[in-house]
Amino acid sequence: MPGSEWVGPRPFTRRTFLQLAGLSALLAACGSPQRSEPTPRAPSPSPVPTTPAPTPRPTFSPTATDTATPTPTSTPTATPTASPTATLTSTPTPTSTPTITATPGPLSVISLIHGPARALVVDHVLQRFGVLSTSIRVDKGEAVPDLRRYDAVIFAGGEYRPDQFEDPIFQAERERVMEALAADVPILGICLGNQLLAYWLGGKVEPGRWEIGWLPVRINEEGRADPLLAGLDEEFYAFLWHGDEITQLPEEAVLLASSERCRVQVFRLRGRPVWGLQFNPQYDPVIAEAVIRAASSLPKRGYDIEEMIATGYREYDDLAGRIFGNFFQVVQQG
Repeated sequence: MPGSEWVGPRPFTRRTFLQLAGLSALLAACGSPQRSEPTPRAPSPSPVPTTPAPTPRPTFSPTATDTATPTPTSTPTATPTASPTATLTSTPTPTSTPTITATPGPLSVISLIHGPARALVVDHVLQRFGVLSTSIRVDKGEAVPDLRRYDAVIFAGGEYRPDQFEDPIFQAERERVMEALAADVPILGICLGNQLLAYWLGGKVEPGRWEIGWLPVRINEEGRADPLLAGLDEEFYAFLWHGDEITQLPEEAVLLASSERCRVQVFRLRGRPVWGLQFNPQYDPVIAEAVIRAASSLPKRGYDIEEMIATGYREYDDLAGRIFGNFFQVVQQG
């Protein structure tokens, strides 16, 4: 709750937690070992046309619109299904979110995904903004193409720890990302992607204290002037599920926002269209509820899952629309 300390359970190791939860494939936690348990997944991304017909190119400008914020019914489903929205209703809430104005040609965006969980896939957000989306499952060994061919890169989350960042699976991806950085391709790093970005540029990522659920993130003075965070309150709620954190930023990075337990929640490479986010902006209360209810170990560890879920429905203010809308606006402006 705002102004109060969020007290979690007593410290425990990442491996012990994941063995108890048995959910690493489901979670958007950055760096959790892979498991084979069934998880809710996002729909498979639509194929990208090789020669798309000319279509209006979206621009993104903040405009006051009514955005539906789902609210739970009095009898929520005990176990999430592939479509958890069946047990939820929607209450319109006026918010200021980016809307689309037509100009020639849609943006072409590629997402680098590092795990199977549906929450890691951001296509449901990208479709909202009408971009042409390509997803690459790096964890499955899919080849990362030349990222300079795209208007922007979503460097998304997955299930790896800092001591795995030098593994062969990341070698080709690292080369491609460094090429894109040299070419000033806009990049939005999320969770694991945020950590890899900092690590590859000379920062440090180490085990930290667990952050789980909807928690407040506070924007600093630098962040209040940054276009990615435009329109957000100085303190906003975001969904987090991670145990590793950036403990030292690269030299060219600027800290923009922090939480109580994790100093680096948002950073930017100074003067460049490149950001890292520790939280998961693609989460909404429906996705978060499904993940929380599936984590059977949370109550055993002292977490109040009903309060965690209620916090999301109470505090969520279209963070996905604001973060991604602001990012695409920067991309559009070049």
